[in-house]
This record gives sequence, C-alpha cells and structure tokens, in this order.
Amino acid sequence: MADTESGRETQADGDNRRENGSPSPPECHRRGCTERATFVVLERYQEETGHGAVEAEAHLCREHTAEESPTNLDGSYAEYVFRVEPLEETPDPDTA
Repeated sequence: MADTESGRETQADGDNRRENGSPSPPECHRRGCTERATFVVLERYQEETGHGAVEAEAHLCREHTAEESPTNLDGSYAEYVFRVEPLEETPDPDTA
C-alpha cells in the first residue's frame, strides 16, 4: 500500500476494526429491511443443468426467516439441504 494520506486512513480504519472486535451483525438480506439479521437460511440444490450443486445463503431477520421455505425442490438430490440456523448471539456492548 502506498504511503499516502488515503492509504494511512484505510490502514487506521482496519486497525480500529480489529481492536474493537468482530464486525457489527449483518442486516437482513431482504431489500428495504434494516433489521438485524438473526438467522442464516441455507439451501443447497442441484443446478438446473445438472452440472453441480448451488448453495444459496441469506442472513435474515426473524420476520423474514418465518416467511422462508424450500424453493428449489425440483433440484433436490441426495445431498439437498434446506437449513435455518440462528446466528451466534453477539453481546450487547451496553450490557457487557
């Protein structure tokens, strides 16, 4: 990285993020939703051409997770997966 003001600011920003711990929790993947994502939804299915598996993953808030269901059952195969898992809870800095 060149020793420029911009480069130094970028490096300092990276140092600050590392010092402050993990990044903030992701926002919900749905367009227009600014809620914090609390679940990750994963679906693995066979590509329409039959030439490999596709994995679709989305981080969603509770409301949008409740609306999810398998959408690619036509592409199901022996290793088909539809899974909803909670994201790891991140401690609230105000209560820590």
